[in-house]
Formats: sequence, structure tokens, C-alpha cells
Amino acid sequence: MKSGLIVSVVDIGSTKVACCIAGISKEGKYSIISAGYCACFGVKSGVIVDAESVSKSIAKAIEIAENAAGLRIKSVYVNVSGKFVRSKIITASMNIGGRLIRRQDITDLLSMCLDKIQSMETIHIIPVMFKLDELNGVNEPVGMFANSLSVNANVVSAPKTQLANIVACLSKCHLDVIGFVHGGYASSLHVMNEDLSTDNQVVIDLGGGTSTINFFYKGVFCGSEVISLGGQNITKDIAYGLKISKSNAERLKTLHGSAFVSYDDDKNSIITPTADEDGITSLQQLPRSSLNQIIQPRVEEIWESIKQKITGSDFTWNFSNNILITGGGSMLIGMQEFASDILKKNVKMKRLDEYLENSKIQINNEFATCVGMIKFAMLSGNQELTRNNTSDYSKKENFFKRVINWLENNL
Repeated sequence: MKSGLIVSVVDIGSTKVACCIAGISKEGKYSIISAGYCACFGVKSGVIVDAESVSKSIAKAIEIAENAAGLRIKSVYVNVSGKFVRSKIITASMNIGGRLIRRQDITDLLSMCLDKIQSMETIHIIPVMFKLDELNGVNEPVGMFANSLSVNANVVSAPKTQLANIVACLSKCHLDVIGFVHGGYASSLHVMNEDLSTDNQVVIDLGGGTSTINFFYKGVFCGSEVISLGGQNITKDIAYGLKISKSNAERLKTLHGSAFVSYDDDKNSIITPTADEDGITSLQQLPRSSLNQIIQPRVEEIWESIKQKITGSDFTWNFSNNILITGGGSMLIGMQEFASDILKKNVKMKRLDEYLENSKIQINNEFATCVGMIKFAMLSGNQELTRNNTSDYSKKENFFKRVINWLENNL
């Protein structure tokens, strides 16, 4: 990403669509110029189930961001997330014959990894670790001599139809896709500091419909797990338990909700509107304990499910003693402490506003994926090789161009 440019990103989530427009300075720093936000009801567990509804939400979020920035955007980075996205470590090896390793060798080696992914479309291929002969843990093999070269690469892939549906929704808003970014990877980028590059980290993105567990080995994205639970489940529980609308349930959760039931919850009251069978709206006064007694079991289920995913992953439970949480769900009062209690690990939450000191607007952790995609746009050229860069794939017709051509001919 060159300096002095504008980069635009769109986060399509299970509960909202968010858009950020950022400027990149000559010094290589970003500043968010504007942001747009709109509720979204056409996505389930990260997968589009109502394209028309999602397109309208995208258009509204884009309109808000464009009007605030005073400009029009034509192309965006967009996230890919949900239960069907796969992250898998793929190993490939090649004979070098004792000569100097060239950059093309790395490209060919990663192409060999891609050949092992048949039915899915690759979003990222990230080299985690190289091995030269019997030497493990090599970060940069180019320029070294070896008889054999192998790599463990994190290949992140998604169903082609899922990507095509995303392109279709953005195309209806007259937007082109510059690139796809794994949502969990993006949301992790905004909390990962340079001083963490020598440590192993687990970053958990608590979204609306899904929660993503992301593993980093010495700062390199090496794996991801997903559970189909998030903040939306808490909101639905509140709406059902208190017999109120989902919008009022979300408001109660945001203003008064907590992951724990405290000793003084019975002493504090909350007021919420409710509708009877005839549709007549009235106000009801309840102790705050009524709200938090609904929230706590679902929060416990979320963290127990996350714990099971970490335990059953390719990484050991002791992979990291420090866990970072982000996403809109992380802002629930007591979420950080509850996670520490369940996981028996040190859990930290970093608020997004800590990283926007030079920006003109204030946005919260619900924009974590957007900010991460901005960082990805700035760093992707240096930090990873994507499928579009491999010589093997360049011989084929680009997947995204095929999708756009199909849309132009059929919409």
C-alpha cells in the first residue's frame, strides 16, 4: 500500500455492517477519516442468507461514511468470516540440491500448498515456519544454502459461493473488491503490538453471530477456530426472558448488562418497555438481577465453548498464557474477568480508542475488524504471499474477475 492514498474497508457482520475510510500519510501512518454503521439482518453465523437485505445495509453504511468524508469510494477490502471459513496448516517440501534459495522457490513451495486445497478458494497463505534440511524454525530462507526446503503454511480458505455472494452484494452497491481478509485475522491485527512478536498469542474476537479464536506464533497468524455463538445470542436470551423486543434487549444489555450477577443487583432497578398481546406498550420495572441472571449462563456457555475449541485445536493448551479479547462482545461489563475465571489464564482487553489518537473520530471495538483491515492493506505486501501472487495461480483466470463478469452478464 503506497503512502498518500485512501483505503476503504467494509466489515459485513452478523449484526451490523461497518465501513471505514482512512488516509495513509507519507510516513506510512493511517488516520481514519470517517466511519459508517448500519444494522444487518441478512447474515447468519457469518454467512449471507439474504443478499438484498445485506446490500441495503452495505449501501447505508457506505453512504454514511462517504458523506462524512466528503468523497466517493469505488473499491474496498472486505472481511470473510463464519463457520465455513477454514484455517489449516499445510506442509510442503522440495529439493533444492545444495544451491542458494531464491524467492521463486518460496513461491513454488507455497503453490504446492495451494494444490492441496481443492474445493475451497484461498484467502490467505501465510508461511509460519520454514525448515532447511534438519534446521527447524527458519523465518527467512531466501539467500541461504540447503539440500531441501519445507514449509508449514497457514492456508485460510472459504467456499467459492460464499465469496461470490459477498462480491454480488458489493457489486449492487457499485463497489469493486480489492481483496478479502479473514475477519478474525483482521480484528487481531488492531490489538497485536510489535512488542508481542516474540510471544505466542491467542486473540479472541467476540462478534455478533460468531466468536473466532485466532492463534499467533511469534506474531505470525498460524490458525483459527470458530464457534457459532456471540453477542447476538445474549440479546435473544434477554428478549425471550423479559418478553421484550430485540432492539430493547440490545439496549438493556449495553446500558445495564453484566457477565456477573453482583450482590447489589437486587437493589438496582431497570425500566424497559413491554408489549402485551393487544400490542399495547407499557413500562415495566425490574431488578437488574433479572437481566444479569439471563446473561450469565449464556456468557458461561460461550467461554466454555471457546475453552473446548482451544483444547481441541492443533495447538496445546499452554500455547499462550496471555489471551487478548476484542470485538463488540468484549465490551460487556465483566466479560474480561469472566473469561479469566473460566480459562484460568491472564485475559486482557484493549479498547480500540487507544489506537486512534491521530484520528478525528471516536469508534469502539465493534470497528476492530475494519481497523485491522486498514492495517492489513498497509502491511500485506510485506508480510504475506497470497494466492494471487503465486506463479501457478497467475496462469489461471482470476476468480474474482470471473465473478464480476458473471454479475455483469446476469444482474
